Amino acid sequence: MRPLRPLLSALLVCLSAGLCVLATQDKPLLPTMQGDRTDHVLYMATHDGVAQTATALSRPHGWDDIMKALAQGRPEAAHILASVLPQTDASTTRTLVHTMRLLLPRQPATVLSATEPDARAAGGTTNVCSPTGMSATWRRQAEDAVTTVHDIRLATRTQTCLRTLQNQVHGA
Repeated sequence: MRPLRPLLSALLVCLSAGLCVLATQDKPLLPTMQGDRTDHVLYMATHDGVAQTATALSRPHGWDDIMKALAQGRPEAAHILASVLPQTDASTTRTLVHTMRLLLPRQPATVLSATEPDARAAGGTTNVCSPTGMSATWRRQAEDAVTTVHDIRLATRTQTCLRTLQNQVHGA
């Protein structure tokens, strides 16, 4: 036990010194919760740039945690998606838009907040709300869900989405 005392003392001194160095740094620390990837991605988008974050997320399973957070209705996931989606490649964009369409009936406010108001954008509200290729059941559920969104910040997107859903219904 005696030979371990100097080792433990040295370890405590090193740990204390390391914490002091970290405390004096000017930049914020990385998120500490390893399991919460959305916080880490938000940090990346803010500090490393949107293009680099999009590249990092385009790796296999990179978007999984973000889409799970979106499915849970977490606003930070919508923020990440809205800021990074325009920088993704075409294949990733198609996959993300399709996933957003699937989530629309369950998390309408979160999905709408992740859409781009510009109708021409791939992640635009019109594309996400388009029932093309979706079932009639999905269309009804999406329309019912979107009518429950009463956030004033999403009013234009909500109306655009409802018009898109209803025009496709009447045009079919």
